[in-house]
Amino acid sequence: MGHARHRGPAHIRLTLINGRRVAYEVSGDPTGQPVLIIHGAWGGPSSTLWNGPRLRWHAPTDGLKLIWYDRRCAGLSQYETNPFTLEDLANDAVDLLDYLNIDQAAVIATSAGGPIGMRLAIDHPERVEALILLNTGASLMSLTPTGVPHDDPFVADRLETVARRLALLDLLDSEGIESAVAASEDEWRSPPQPAEPDPAFQSFRDNRQLGLDNLSPSELARLALGALLNMKAQRGVDLSADMTRITCPVLIVHGDADTTVPIALGRALADGIPYAELSVLNGHGHGLIVNSAAQQVVTHWFQSV
Repeated sequence: MGHARHRGPAHIRLTLINGRRVAYEVSGDPTGQPVLIIHGAWGGPSSTLWNGPRLRWHAPTDGLKLIWYDRRCAGLSQYETNPFTLEDLANDAVDLLDYLNIDQAAVIATSAGGPIGMRLAIDHPERVEALILLNTGASLMSLTPTGVPHDDPFVADRLETVARRLALLDLLDSEGIESAVAASEDEWRSPPQPAEPDPAFQSFRDNRQLGLDNLSPSELARLALGALLNMKAQRGVDLSADMTRITCPVLIVHGDADTTVPIALGRALADGIPYAELSVLNGHGHGLIVNSAAQQVVTHWFQSV
């Protein structure tokens, strides 16, 4: 495994697990119920650049031991140059739990981290005590997500975004990272930002943009490759059939104003996962991991299961 080194921002630990650098942080109640948080975004610039504080959980943590970690090609964790799979990302979570001597944890998985949390609960049910899915879906890199109405205007916009990303992956496979970045450099440097009702998440996006404005071409290529490899790990993935095998308690939280991952994807999760509960936050958008209303819903649910 490895030994933790206290480097980087305060409280963040860097360690080697199976020869790979992993950044993680433990907060909340040291003796509380372990809660593993699988962050969103695709890695790369969207998960690595910020000039402000890292995304934080502000709800009461009495009885909860929160474990945050940076996924592959995100934050301070190791950037890869070779492809990996969704199963690899789920196994990374298991390896971190093993490293921390945690047999079982509740899992909060948000946005692009959602399928990782689902894969973890499907493949390693003994490690997942409960699963909370925030603003996510079963198929985030497919043009034909199961159970999702394609005539929904928010869904149609999302599928256009997915089509652009799939085209970039094809370009990456055929011509390499330089061509993939050159074909969409404006979007990498100034990513589309739908109106975001939550000020904490909007602040994170603004801080990320400051980092992008000062990024060198070579660093942009390195980070963009990380994002594309994370997208590639979920290319064509649809967990709609497999998610019927999730046996732990499941809470799905989605904002009905989410234009990044429309609520139709969250409703499809609730329809397909046995005994899942759906909590809809009216007027709220994406980025629920820093949304105080969502955090209160999750904290209350923890107390009831």
